[in-house]
Amino acid sequence: MLRIAGKSDVGKKRNGNEDSFFVAKLSPDVVYAVVCDGMGGENGGHIASFHAVEQIRKTMEDGYRDGFGENSLKHLMISAVAGANAQVFSMAQKDDSLKGMGTTVVLAVVRESTVHIAYAGDSRAYLIDQQGARQLTRDHSMVQLMVDRGELSAEEAQYHPEKHYITRALGVSGQLDVDYLEEEMPESATVLLCSDGLSNYLDQEDLFQAIWGKDPVAAADGLIRQANAMGGADNITAVLIAR
Repeated sequence: MLRIAGKSDVGKKRNGNEDSFFVAKLSPDVVYAVVCDGMGGENGGHIASFHAVEQIRKTMEDGYRDGFGENSLKHLMISAVAGANAQVFSMAQKDDSLKGMGTTVVLAVVRESTVHIAYAGDSRAYLIDQQGARQLTRDHSMVQLMVDRGELSAEEAQYHPEKHYITRALGVSGQLDVDYLEEEMPESATVLLCSDGLSNYLDQEDLFQAIWGKDPVAAADGLIRQANAMGGADNITAVLIAR
């Protein structure tokens, strides 16, 4: 039985919330979730993330069929993100006040013992099990490129002042390169999707302590509360799917 929860909070410093999310069941034993963190000013950021989530939701719910094979599910997820990219980019082209808007995206489907993830940007997916918390996605950011080149350690990257500069986002151009991965999800494990308003404050040990063995609703509340207590400088979103 899959259990789900999601929560978003404006944080302590922002006037509006540019994050958007959605989590629901595609069938009794298949769950999907999406988190988007918008950019492009208070107005543009919210519009980009909201419409991206809505377009992805529509594509997933209209397109999913029981009995889908792995390739069919992968194709549907990438198509959902690509369709959202096209819509947000088109909106920005038609309205000068929205030019430059975009959003990160992380989309997950949990089916049987596998989590399927499609993403672009620096919103993240983690897997939490009895071994600890582990980041599944890889940030599309300038700081991650510096880590890859050996110019920064992972610890230095966590607090780097240019951490928020991302190299890939939905809606900023007509085409989007979407990363996709699959991961085994053990019994009693939890998948966390979050915006950087959470991951900038809580490391993997913090996430493990906040999530492991807890009800998803209580864990989501606790994660938001903890990020706010540590500064809450950005919008904070956490979505959990637990087996």
